[in-house]
Amino acid sequence: MAKEIMGFDSQFLKQIKSLFQETNIEEIEIAEGEEVYFRVSRRKEVSPLSVSAPSVAPVVQMPVAPVQPVSAPTSAPVAPAPSSTPSSSEYDDETKYFKVKSPIVGTFYEAPSPDSPPFVKVGDVVSPDTTVAIVEAMKVMNEIKAEVKGKIVQILKTNGSAVQSGEPLFIVEKM
Repeated sequence: MAKEIMGFDSQFLKQIKSLFQETNIEEIEIAEGEEVYFRVSRRKEVSPLSVSAPSVAPVVQMPVAPVQPVSAPTSAPVAPAPSSTPSSSEYDDETKYFKVKSPIVGTFYEAPSPDSPPFVKVGDVVSPDTTVAIVEAMKVMNEIKAEVKGKIVQILKTNGSAVQSGEPLFIVEKM
């Protein structure tokens, strides 16, 4: 005859003990009353990386010069290719240009759906309430408005790219 401990068979309790040792079970609850109630909880696997405090390094995008193919030596130095995009300092005049910035961290989308045309293109005239993009954050689509009347002169992000809070998305020439 098996020994009982607090109303439970000792063999049953030994089996529960080995369950705790062999698995990730953290808690077992058994209740008797009108109905028998049995609850088991399991602790989540914790990787060593998730235990330590997260370290966040700022992302810095550095301009990269185009790579020139190596050719036979020449006597004349090779001049860098002219930049097709205007420098950002050209748009720093806040009296003439406005930078539409992302209000949140998320993913930049230029159109309401993959098969739709983009909200705006370079050269489009916008008003303050014109939707120029969507930034998705935690499955919520946030419409980004132009905020000023003007003409889109540069789109700074590509469709599906990550954006940070306060990061410029568009440059608008004020009208």
